[in-house]
Amino acid sequence: MRLLISILLFVFATNAVYAEDIVGNLNIGDAIPDALGSDIDGTKINSSDYQGKIMVISFWATWCPPCRRELPIIDNLQRLVGKDRLAVIAVNFGESKRIFRKFIRAAGDVHLTFSHDNKGKIGTKTFGIKAIPHMIIVDHMGKVAHVHSGYGEETVDNLANEINGLLSKM
Repeated sequence: MRLLISILLFVFATNAVYAEDIVGNLNIGDAIPDALGSDIDGTKINSSDYQGKIMVISFWATWCPPCRRELPIIDNLQRLVGKDRLAVIAVNFGESKRIFRKFIRAAGDVHLTFSHDNKGKIGTKTFGIKAIPHMIIVDHMGKVAHVHSGYGEETVDNLANEINGLLSKM
């Protein structure tokens, strides 16, 4: 399993670009905020709905090529680990509801939990995000375990180790 996670993360990293080195308002060990936006039907998505699971929260936008390349990679990661242990929430950051809905309908085989952060309020005010792609990895206790802004080849091994380390503690 570790090898497959490493391979998926390597593929992702080789197709990504760097964003500013900004980690936002959250520190390691902080409780994750509950509000994560709304799904395509307007239903609120809350981090508390995923208690006991590891969460990967990824802030993305349709105009961001590395963000779009990330979605199928983290979808495969969730499929590999299983939704019973890993929940991936892809939070669309600051785009209109129309663009969000159009993208989700066209996403096809991607089975992530997609969330919409209208005007980027949750991302900027609650999470302190200033650049995307931005990933927050949350342990099964609901605490921030790792934060990544931007992606690069040198982070692949760290991401695999972080997720595998959290999975081993469950």
